[in-house]
Amino acid sequence: MKMINIKYVVLSVFLSLGISSCSLDTEPSDAIVDEKVFSTVEGNEKVLVGAWGYLMETFSTYANPGYGAFLRTNDAMGNDVVVSPKYGFRDHYAFTALYNRGGTNNFSWNLTYKTIDNANNVIEKVYTSTGGVMDKQRVRGQALALRGFMYLHLASSYAFAVDVDPNAKVGPIYLTPTKPDTKPRPAATVTEVYKQSISDLEEALTLIPISYVRNLKYKFDRNVVQGLLARAYLYSHNWEKAAFYSDEVLKTYRQLMSETDYKAGFNDSSNVEWIWGHQQISDQSSASYQFHYLDVTSKESYYFSFNTDPYFKELFDDGDYRKGMIYWAPDPKIVNPQERDVAYMRYAKFKFKAGQIADIVLMRTSEMYLISAEAKARLGRGDAINQLNAVKEARGAKLASGLSGQALLEAIWIERRKELFGEGFARVDIVRNKLAVERKLYPQDLIDYEYQVMDNSGKVTTKTVKLLPQGHRITQFTDKTDFVPNSKYYLFRIPVAEEIENGNLYK
Repeated sequence: MKMINIKYVVLSVFLSLGISSCSLDTEPSDAIVDEKVFSTVEGNEKVLVGAWGYLMETFSTYANPGYGAFLRTNDAMGNDVVVSPKYGFRDHYAFTALYNRGGTNNFSWNLTYKTIDNANNVIEKVYTSTGGVMDKQRVRGQALALRGFMYLHLASSYAFAVDVDPNAKVGPIYLTPTKPDTKPRPAATVTEVYKQSISDLEEALTLIPISYVRNLKYKFDRNVVQGLLARAYLYSHNWEKAAFYSDEVLKTYRQLMSETDYKAGFNDSSNVEWIWGHQQISDQSSASYQFHYLDVTSKESYYFSFNTDPYFKELFDDGDYRKGMIYWAPDPKIVNPQERDVAYMRYAKFKFKAGQIADIVLMRTSEMYLISAEAKARLGRGDAINQLNAVKEARGAKLASGLSGQALLEAIWIERRKELFGEGFARVDIVRNKLAVERKLYPQDLIDYEYQVMDNSGKVTTKTVKLLPQGHRITQFTDKTDFVPNSKYYLFRIPVAEEIENGNLYK
């Protein structure tokens, strides 16, 4: 597996002028080559493709595979993932990675602002390029959607819920390409950054034609933009708009996947329920590395990091087929487990395809149902429970009845935890709903584990050993205080380098 597909991202790397901090002249740029690239609408679209590849395929370390690193961070910091102490997001699980402002924290800032800068180049230059008017509008719309997506990441990651402190500082807003003489901008508030994200996405929706049919599922079409608007409005507490846009998406993507598809490994963007996903092929597969953390049941995986809290399984009803996908097991590579070997609660949701590649899911129909349910529950609408039950029914779960108000909201939040496990929403949901992380220790009573072995003659024997069950080991913050709502430990932080080099940051 290649760590970075250079031919895929080099254009984007060269176009970025180093807005990773505000020392804007730290990376090379070939101005002549840049201007030639932007001279045609096709060239602008290539830049956009490169910017997307740069966002999704760039590695900082093995623990930081592109934008997916932030999704994995979100889940590692939640209630339901139990990260192995050996590998993969263990510092995020312990709430030290972001607070100490290293690794993923700085990578998030750098990657986000470089992607914004690349989008800004297309937004500014595509209208002066040669090509058809509708193509220019579409490409500009897709660049605006990418920028809006990045500002949504900043708003939902660097501040608490918008009503906790509407003036909390998040990061600078840049709307034009940076140059060596660009002056660093002050940090905008969480209110302003959400507003910018929504403005970009709303404008993108006016520019991407209804008739546009994308050839690859990572590209921004109207459904993806509407889905991002549903998220942005939900996160920024505009329930009316969140309900409207999620329902707009559901006009096209209403079908929920079958049990067979659900158990197929969440690795294929052709799934009927995937609205948006990052596709992988054998020679462009760096993002697939994330499945070494997510896939905890295949021998082809390596880290087996994202196991589940044993109590998580108790959230599922009997008859819900997702519950049957969660079970105790040692590492899949262990053929003959021994007494007192470690066992984790494994969730067989994510599985590699052949060749150790896997598409990355970014938006699904289930999320739209649950956004619609939550927004309508906030508004007191009677059909909120129907949207929740659409997901429950598809999974074989007991349907909700007689719920309203806070009880209904909490049922929706639990369903988000169950349905969207491992897809990158846990930390965001905790922060935006002003909740506290919930973790408790699991009893260390040995459990029986049955497995089968085959001898040389083909005879199969069932054996039983007692294994040591592993649940949460981190149940407090690093300062030994209990988990609470609105904790500083939940947030991404502005990097030290930005604070030092951007004298305007807090003006």
